[in-house]
Amino acid sequence: MSNTGFQSVNTLKKSTEEFLPTRVGKFDDLIQTSGLERGSTILISGGAGTGKTTFCLQSIYNGAMKGEKGIYISLEEEPTKIKAHMLRNFGWDFDKLEKEKKVAIIKFDPMEIARSVEATIMGSKEELVIDFKEFSLPFKPDRIVIDSLSALAIVFGSTEKYRIYLKHLFEKLEENDSINFILSETDQNPMRYAKSGVEEFLADGVIVLYNIQIKNKRQNALEILKLRSSKHEKKIIPYEISDNGFDIHPDQDIFSEE
Repeated sequence: MSNTGFQSVNTLKKSTEEFLPTRVGKFDDLIQTSGLERGSTILISGGAGTGKTTFCLQSIYNGAMKGEKGIYISLEEEPTKIKAHMLRNFGWDFDKLEKEKKVAIIKFDPMEIARSVEATIMGSKEELVIDFKEFSLPFKPDRIVIDSLSALAIVFGSTEKYRIYLKHLFEKLEENDSINFILSETDQNPMRYAKSGVEEFLADGVIVLYNIQIKNKRQNALEILKLRSSKHEKKIIPYEISDNGFDIHPDQDIFSEE
Protein backbone atom coordinates (compact mmCIF):
# COMPACT_ATOMS: atom_id res chain seq x y z
CA MET A 1 0.00 0.00 0.00
CA SER A 2 1.13 3.54 -0.73
CA ASN A 3 2.13 5.75 2.18
CA THR A 4 1.50 9.01 0.31
CA GLY A 5 -1.33 8.49 -2.14
CA PHE A 6 1.06 7.59 -4.95
CA GLN A 7 1.65 3.90 -5.51
CA SER A 8 5.31 3.25 -6.23
CA VAL A 9 5.87 1.31 -9.43
CA ASN A 10 9.52 0.57 -8.70
CA THR A 11 10.38 0.04 -5.06
CA LEU A 12 14.03 -0.82 -5.61
CA LYS A 13 16.25 2.18 -6.22
CA LYS A 14 19.18 1.54 -8.57
CA SER A 15 22.54 1.19 -6.89
CA THR A 16 24.36 2.84 -9.82
CA GLU A 17 23.93 6.47 -10.80
CA GLU A 18 22.11 7.22 -14.01
CA PHE A 19 21.40 10.68 -15.37
CA LEU A 20 18.53 11.71 -17.61
CA PRO A 21 18.51 14.97 -19.61
CA THR A 22 15.75 17.44 -18.80
CA ARG A 23 15.49 18.23 -22.54
CA VAL A 24 14.45 21.82 -21.74
CA GLY A 25 16.27 24.19 -24.09
CA LYS A 26 19.92 24.57 -23.08
CA PHE A 27 19.25 23.76 -19.43
CA ASP A 28 21.29 20.55 -19.52
CA ASP A 29 24.33 22.60 -20.61
CA LEU A 30 24.25 24.18 -17.14
CA ILE A 31 24.91 20.83 -15.42
CA GLN A 32 28.22 18.96 -15.51
CA THR A 33 26.42 15.61 -15.92
CA SER A 34 24.19 17.07 -18.68
CA GLY A 35 21.10 15.84 -16.84
CA LEU A 36 19.50 15.01 -13.50
CA GLU A 37 20.04 11.85 -11.48
CA ARG A 38 17.27 9.28 -11.61
CA GLY A 39 15.54 8.90 -8.27
CA SER A 40 16.11 12.56 -7.36
CA THR A 41 13.41 15.07 -6.44
CA ILE A 42 13.85 18.62 -7.72
CA LEU A 43 11.96 21.63 -6.37
CA ILE A 44 10.94 24.07 -9.12
CA SER A 45 10.24 27.36 -7.37
CA GLY A 46 9.08 30.70 -8.75
CA GLY A 47 6.48 33.42 -8.84
CA ALA A 48 3.32 33.51 -10.91
CA GLY A 49 3.93 33.53 -14.64
CA THR A 50 7.59 32.45 -14.51
CA GLY A 51 6.87 29.24 -16.45
CA LYS A 52 7.14 26.49 -13.83
CA THR A 53 4.43 24.39 -15.49
CA THR A 54 5.85 25.05 -18.96
CA PHE A 55 9.35 23.98 -17.87
CA CYS A 56 8.09 20.64 -16.57
CA LEU A 57 5.70 19.90 -19.42
CA GLN A 58 8.42 20.77 -21.94
CA SER A 59 10.62 18.19 -20.21
CA ILE A 60 7.84 15.59 -20.35
CA TYR A 61 6.92 16.38 -23.97
CA ASN A 62 10.48 16.34 -25.33
CA GLY A 63 11.20 13.22 -23.31
CA ALA A 64 8.18 11.50 -24.86
CA MET A 65 9.56 12.37 -28.30
CA LYS A 66 12.66 10.36 -27.29
CA GLY A 67 10.67 7.37 -26.01
CA GLU A 68 10.66 8.41 -22.33
CA LYS A 69 7.45 8.34 -20.31
CA GLY A 70 6.09 11.07 -18.07
CA ILE A 71 3.29 11.54 -15.53
CA TYR A 72 1.98 14.98 -14.63
CA ILE A 73 -0.06 15.16 -11.42
CA SER A 74 -2.12 18.34 -11.06
CA LEU A 75 -3.42 19.43 -7.68
CA GLU A 76 -5.04 22.56 -9.11
CA GLU A 77 -5.87 22.90 -12.80
CA GLU A 78 -8.02 20.51 -14.80
CA PRO A 79 -6.06 18.25 -17.21
CA THR A 80 -8.23 19.32 -20.17
CA LYS A 81 -7.30 22.97 -19.60
CA ILE A 82 -3.60 22.16 -19.19
CA LYS A 83 -3.54 20.21 -22.45
CA ALA A 84 -5.47 22.90 -24.32
CA HIS A 85 -3.02 25.60 -23.17
CA MET A 86 0.03 23.56 -24.16
CA LEU A 87 -1.40 22.78 -27.60
CA ARG A 88 -2.40 26.38 -28.29
CA ASN A 89 0.78 28.00 -26.94
CA PHE A 90 3.45 25.54 -28.11
CA GLY A 91 1.84 22.96 -30.39
CA TRP A 92 2.44 20.17 -27.86
CA ASP A 93 -0.27 17.56 -28.43
CA PHE A 94 -0.60 15.77 -25.10
CA ASP A 95 -3.87 14.10 -26.08
CA LYS A 96 -1.97 12.21 -28.76
CA LEU A 97 0.80 11.24 -26.34
CA GLU A 98 -1.76 10.01 -23.80
CA LYS A 99 -3.38 7.79 -26.42
CA GLU A 100 0.08 6.38 -27.17
CA LYS A 101 0.53 5.78 -23.39
CA LYS A 102 3.70 7.85 -23.32
CA VAL A 103 2.23 10.52 -21.04
CA ALA A 104 -0.49 10.72 -18.39
CA ILE A 105 -1.94 13.97 -17.01
CA ILE A 106 -3.92 13.29 -13.83
CA LYS A 107 -5.71 15.46 -11.28
CA PHE A 108 -5.80 14.62 -7.56
CA ASP A 109 -7.74 16.44 -4.84
CA PRO A 110 -5.42 18.14 -2.30
CA MET A 111 -8.25 18.46 0.23
CA GLU A 112 -8.71 14.69 0.20
CA ILE A 113 -4.99 14.25 0.86
CA ALA A 114 -5.01 16.69 3.77
CA ARG A 115 -8.10 15.20 5.43
CA SER A 116 -6.72 11.67 5.21
CA VAL A 117 -3.30 12.62 6.52
CA GLU A 118 -4.69 14.67 9.40
CA ALA A 119 -7.07 11.84 10.37
CA THR A 120 -4.15 9.39 10.37
CA ILE A 121 -2.01 11.69 12.51
CA MET A 122 -4.85 12.21 15.01
CA GLY A 123 -5.45 8.46 15.31
CA SER A 124 -1.82 7.38 15.44
CA LYS A 125 -0.62 5.95 18.73
CA GLU A 126 2.51 4.14 17.61
CA GLU A 127 4.35 4.25 14.30
CA LEU A 128 2.88 6.78 11.92
CA VAL A 129 1.95 5.26 8.55
CA ILE A 130 0.23 7.71 6.24
CA ASP A 131 -2.26 5.76 4.18
CA PHE A 132 -5.26 7.10 2.30
CA LYS A 133 -7.14 6.61 -0.96
CA GLU A 134 -4.46 5.77 -3.46
CA PHE A 135 -4.33 5.62 -7.19
CA SER A 136 -1.94 3.55 -9.25
CA LEU A 137 0.48 5.17 -11.65
CA PRO A 138 -0.61 3.98 -15.10
CA PHE A 139 2.92 3.01 -16.13
CA LYS A 140 6.54 3.17 -14.98
CA PRO A 141 7.57 6.79 -15.60
CA ASP A 142 10.89 8.42 -16.39
CA ARG A 143 9.55 11.74 -15.08
CA ILE A 144 6.92 12.67 -12.48
CA VAL A 145 5.64 16.22 -11.94
CA ILE A 146 3.53 17.33 -8.95
CA ASP A 147 1.91 20.74 -9.47
CA SER A 148 1.92 22.19 -6.90
CA LEU A 149 2.93 22.02 -3.26
CA SER A 150 1.38 25.45 -2.78
CA ALA A 151 -2.09 24.02 -3.49
CA LEU A 152 -1.40 21.27 -0.97
CA ALA A 153 0.01 23.50 1.77
CA ILE A 154 -3.03 25.77 2.01
CA VAL A 155 -5.47 22.92 2.74
CA PHE A 156 -3.55 21.50 5.72
CA GLY A 157 -4.74 22.58 9.16
CA SER A 158 -1.21 23.07 10.48
CA THR A 159 2.31 23.50 9.16
CA GLU A 160 3.49 20.59 11.32
CA LYS A 161 1.10 18.13 9.68
CA TYR A 162 2.04 19.42 6.25
CA ARG A 163 5.73 18.89 7.00
CA ILE A 164 5.05 15.32 8.18
CA TYR A 165 3.29 14.61 4.89
CA LEU A 166 6.12 16.18 2.87
CA LYS A 167 8.69 13.92 4.50
CA HIS A 168 6.68 10.82 3.57
CA LEU A 169 6.05 12.10 0.05
CA PHE A 170 9.71 12.80 -0.67
CA GLU A 171 10.71 9.39 0.70
CA LYS A 172 8.21 7.61 -1.57
CA LEU A 173 9.25 9.59 -4.64
CA GLU A 174 12.87 8.68 -3.98
CA GLU A 175 12.00 4.99 -4.46
CA ASN A 176 11.14 5.60 -8.10
CA ASP A 177 13.75 5.59 -10.82
CA SER A 178 12.24 8.74 -12.23
CA ILE A 179 13.21 12.38 -12.12
CA ASN A 180 10.63 14.02 -9.87
CA PHE A 181 9.73 17.69 -10.27
CA ILE A 182 7.84 19.33 -7.39
CA LEU A 183 6.47 22.82 -8.10
CA SER A 184 6.07 25.60 -5.55
CA GLU A 185 4.71 29.13 -5.85
CA THR A 186 6.79 31.96 -4.34
CA ASP A 187 7.19 35.73 -4.52
CA GLN A 188 8.75 37.09 -7.70
CA ASN A 189 12.05 37.66 -5.87
CA PRO A 190 11.87 35.02 -3.13
CA MET A 191 13.83 34.74 0.08
CA ARG A 192 12.07 31.45 0.85
CA TYR A 193 11.53 28.92 -1.93
CA ALA A 194 8.44 27.08 -0.70
CA LYS A 195 5.59 27.43 1.79
CA SER A 196 7.08 25.89 4.93
CA GLY A 197 10.77 26.40 4.23
CA VAL A 198 11.53 22.70 4.70
CA GLU A 199 10.93 21.69 1.07
CA GLU A 200 14.24 23.10 -0.16
CA PHE A 201 16.14 21.02 2.44
CA LEU A 202 14.31 17.78 1.60
CA ALA A 203 14.79 18.22 -2.15
CA ASP A 204 17.86 16.91 -3.99
CA GLY A 205 17.89 20.06 -6.07
CA VAL A 206 16.28 23.50 -6.23
CA ILE A 207 15.71 25.41 -9.47
CA VAL A 208 14.44 28.98 -9.01
CA LEU A 209 12.65 30.89 -11.78
CA TYR A 210 12.76 34.68 -11.42
CA ASN A 211 10.89 37.61 -12.92
CA ILE A 212 13.40 40.38 -12.25
CA GLN A 213 12.61 44.06 -12.73
CA ILE A 214 15.44 45.87 -14.53
CA LYS A 215 14.67 49.58 -14.94
CA ASN A 216 11.22 49.74 -16.56
CA LYS A 217 10.92 46.14 -17.74
CA ARG A 218 11.02 42.61 -16.37
CA GLN A 219 13.40 39.85 -17.40
CA ASN A 220 12.98 36.15 -16.73
CA ALA A 221 16.00 34.32 -15.33
CA LEU A 222 16.73 31.01 -13.66
CA GLU A 223 19.17 29.78 -11.07
CA ILE A 224 20.25 26.31 -10.02
CA LEU A 225 20.32 27.07 -6.32
CA LYS A 226 21.14 23.53 -5.23
CA LEU A 227 21.95 20.22 -6.90
CA ARG A 228 23.38 17.34 -4.86
CA SER A 229 24.20 15.06 -7.78
CA SER A 230 26.44 17.28 -9.91
CA LYS A 231 28.45 20.47 -10.24
CA HIS A 232 26.48 23.16 -12.02
CA GLU A 233 26.45 26.74 -13.28
CA LYS A 234 26.31 29.19 -10.38
CA LYS A 235 25.23 32.38 -12.13
CA ILE A 236 21.70 33.56 -12.85
CA ILE A 237 20.81 32.70 -16.46
CA PRO A 238 18.30 34.68 -18.58
CA TYR A 239 15.55 32.89 -20.46
CA GLU A 240 12.44 33.70 -22.43
CA ILE A 241 9.35 31.66 -23.21
CA SER A 242 8.83 31.54 -26.97
CA ASP A 243 6.59 29.48 -29.26
CA ASN A 244 9.04 26.62 -28.62
CA GLY A 245 8.88 26.82 -24.84
CA PHE A 246 11.93 27.73 -22.75
CA ASP A 247 14.73 29.45 -24.67
CA ILE A 248 17.66 29.59 -22.24
CA HIS A 249 20.64 31.88 -22.90
CA PRO A 250 23.68 30.70 -20.88
CA ASP A 251 26.07 33.16 -22.58
CA GLN A 252 24.03 36.28 -21.83
CA ASP A 253 24.34 38.51 -18.78
CA ILE A 254 20.94 39.42 -17.39
CA PHE A 255 22.19 42.80 -16.15
CA SER A 256 24.05 43.83 -19.31
CA GLU A 257 22.82 46.81 -21.33
CA GLU A 258 21.18 46.00 -24.66
